[in-house]
Amino acid sequence: MNLKKIIPTILYLFVMPSALSGETSDLVTGTITVKDSFVDSRIMKFPATVETYDKKQIEESVNAATPAQTLKYLPSIQVRERSIGDRNGIISSRTIGSISSAQSMLYADGVLLSNLLGNSFSYPPRWGMVNPEEIQRISMMYGPFSSLYAGNSMGGVINIETRMPERLEAHAGAQSFIQNFKLYGTDQTKIGNREFFSIGNKVNDFSFWASMNRLENTAQPLDFSVTDSKGVGTTEDTITGGYRDKGIRNQDRIIFGATAIDTSIQTNGKFKGQYEFSNQSKLTYTIGLWDLDSRQNVQSYVKDTLGNSIYGGDVTFGGKNYSVTRMNPAQAEAFHVMQSIDFKSNDKGFFNWQMTLSDYDYRRDLSNRSNLVETSNANPFLTNPYISKTGQITDLSGTGWTVFDSRVTLRPKDHTIDLGYHLDYYHLRQTVNASSDWMGSQKGAFSSLSSGNTKTHAVYVQDKWQITPLWALTLGGRQEHYEAYDGVNQTTNLARYEDRSRNTFSPKASLSFEPIPAWGFRAAFGKAYRFPTVTELFQQLTNGSNIVTNNPNLKPEEIYSAEITAERRFANGLARASLFREDRYDALISQTNISSVGTSSTYIQNVDHVRIHGIELATELKNVMIPKLDLMANATLTDSEILKNDAAPSYINKKVPRIPRQLYKAVATYRVSEDFTMSLAARYSGRQFIQLDNSDINPETYAGASRLLFVDAKINYKFKDRWTASLGVDNIFNDQAYVSHPLSQRTGYAQIKFDY
Repeated sequence: MNLKKIIPTILYLFVMPSALSGETSDLVTGTITVKDSFVDSRIMKFPATVETYDKKQIEESVNAATPAQTLKYLPSIQVRERSIGDRNGIISSRTIGSISSAQSMLYADGVLLSNLLGNSFSYPPRWGMVNPEEIQRISMMYGPFSSLYAGNSMGGVINIETRMPERLEAHAGAQSFIQNFKLYGTDQTKIGNREFFSIGNKVNDFSFWASMNRLENTAQPLDFSVTDSKGVGTTEDTITGGYRDKGIRNQDRIIFGATAIDTSIQTNGKFKGQYEFSNQSKLTYTIGLWDLDSRQNVQSYVKDTLGNSIYGGDVTFGGKNYSVTRMNPAQAEAFHVMQSIDFKSNDKGFFNWQMTLSDYDYRRDLSNRSNLVETSNANPFLTNPYISKTGQITDLSGTGWTVFDSRVTLRPKDHTIDLGYHLDYYHLRQTVNASSDWMGSQKGAFSSLSSGNTKTHAVYVQDKWQITPLWALTLGGRQEHYEAYDGVNQTTNLARYEDRSRNTFSPKASLSFEPIPAWGFRAAFGKAYRFPTVTELFQQLTNGSNIVTNNPNLKPEEIYSAEITAERRFANGLARASLFREDRYDALISQTNISSVGTSSTYIQNVDHVRIHGIELATELKNVMIPKLDLMANATLTDSEILKNDAAPSYINKKVPRIPRQLYKAVATYRVSEDFTMSLAARYSGRQFIQLDNSDINPETYAGASRLLFVDAKINYKFKDRWTASLGVDNIFNDQAYVSHPLSQRTGYAQIKFDY
C-alpha cells in the first residue's frame, strides 16, 4: 500500500469534518445521539468496528427492490447481486470475496439467514425472508472479534433489525424498474416489478406483523457461450454470426450466444407474532415462506446456412472447426419454509437470558436443465434444446439446517458477562435424475446422489470489563466441537466417506480507550476456525458443461485477525480509521477453471497461508456546511497475498481472488423539505482477480473482474398525506462492469407507497 496516499487521506478525514460542521449544539437524530456536544461513542459499546444504516437512510438514499441492495453503501461491503432479485447475492467484505458465502454471517432479529450449507455462489443468504420495508436498522460488525459468533464471522456479522408495531398500521406499494442491456448480440429492454403489502398491530401485550412481497424480473444474460479462437482457416463455414473479442488472458475468443437469461417470480410471505409478559420477557414466533418460479432462457447469435439457430455442437466458423459450448436453458421451482421461536428477557438488570430456535427447510427445490449430448448439427433440431428436450433434474428437497442458541447475560459491577451454548445441524440431500423433458418435472433414470451432515456444538464466554470510565477490556473464548458424518456420493458406484470431528478453541480480546469525549481508540484480536461446509466435503454436481468436485479431506481454515481503530467525534458526526490484518491458514478457496472450449471445473482446496491487510476509512456527517445536507463517505484499501501453497507453489505471491484493491463510496442527501429529499451516490471498485493464479490479465471483459464506477441517484416526494413517490437511477453513466458475469447496466426505478 502507498503511505503517501493513505496518510493525507487519514488527515483529511480527521481534520476536515470539524471545518465542515454546520452546528455545535446538541443533536438527536435517528441512530445518532449527541452527548456533551459529541455523538455517542461506538468504541466502548462494541469489541470491534460496527457500522449502521437505518430505515430513514435506506428510504432516502437507496434504490432498493431487495434487502440485499440496502447494504450497498456500507463500508467495505459489496453484495454479488448481478441483477435485481438475483438469487446468488453473496456478501463480500474487506477480507472475503464475492463467492465466499460461508465466510460471513447474516441475521434477522437474531435468526441466522446465512446459508452455511456451502461456500460458493450457490449458497447465498436467504434474502427472501426479509422485505426492504420492514427493516428498521442494519448493523455490520467487522471480523471475528466476538465469541458470541462462529468462525464464519471472519468476514463480518450483519444483523437486520426489524420492528414490531405499537399501534395499527398498514403499508402498501408498487415498484417498477427498467434496464436496457446491450452487449455482444443482445440488445433488450428488461422490465420488472414488485408489489408489497404489510399490516401490523399491537393489542394489549400481543403484537403482530404480517407481510407479502412479490418480485418479478427478467435479468440481463449472466453468461455466454464462449470458445477460444483458432484463428482463420480455409474450411467452408457452416454458420454465420458470432462475435470476436478478447478473453481474460487476452486471448482471442468467439461469443456464440447468451445464456442464463433468468425470468423469475419470487413471492415471500411472513408472519411475526410477539407476546410481552409482565416480567418484561418476550416470546416471538416467526414463519417465513419463499416461493420461486424461474425460467432461464438462452439466445443464440449464430445460424446455419438455412437460417436455423445453433445452440451447441460442432460448427465451422472463420474456416476453423469448433465445438460450441452448449447453451442450456433451465427452469427451477422451489418452496422454502423458515420458522423460529425466540424467548428472551431484556430489562437491562443484573440477569437476562435468551433462547432462539430456528429451522430452515427446502420443502421443495427442483432445478431442471437441458442436457443434450448430440454434437452434429447436420440436423439442427437435434441440438436445439427447445425441440429436443433431453435434460436432467436436480432435487434438493429435504436439505436444510437447524440452529439453537441460548445465552445468559450477567451485569455485576463494571462487568457485562455473556455465557452461551450453540448448536447447528446442516444436512444435504441431493439427487440427480435424467429427464426426457427438462420443461417438465417427470424424473427418469437415476444419475447421481450426494448426501451428508455436519454438526457443531459450541460454548462461549465473553466479559466486558469497564476498568475505568476511560478504559474497557473485553475478553472472550469459544470452544467448538465439529462433526461431519454420513457423507455419501453415488454415480455408478457408491462412495461412503469416513466420519470426521474436530475440537477447537478461539480466544478473543479487545481493549478500548477514550481519553477525551472527542476521541476513542480500540485494539482487537480474534482467532477463529471456519469449518468445511457439508457441500464442500460431500457434494458432486454436473450441470451440462459445468462440473463441481467435492473434497472430503478438507481441513478447517484457521484465522488470526487483528484491528486497530481510531475514532474522532464531532457535534454533527464522526470519522474513523481502522487498520486491519487477517492471516488465514489452510484457507478454503474455491477455484473455477475454464477450458479453451468453455467447459468449467470447480473445486475447493486448502491454501497453506494467505494474508490480507489494509485500512478502512469512514465518515458520516450531518448538516455539512449548510443545513439539511448529510454526507457519508468511506474508503477501503486492501492488499492480499498468498504466502504459502505447497500444493501449487506457482501461486505464491499471487493476490487472493475477488478482493478489490480499492473500494470507495460516497452518499450525499439533501432534505429540501420534510416532504422532499434528493440523494446522489457513487461506488468505485478497483482491480481484483478471478483466477487463483492471477492469469486474468484482461479484467475489462466477460469472465473477468473489471473496475467499476456506478453513480446512483434517488428522489423522494411525499405528495399527499400518507402517499410517497420515489424515482431513482442506478449506474447513471451506464458503466459496463463485470465480476465474472456482466453486472446490470443503467437501471431506472419508480415507486409509489401508501402508509397508514
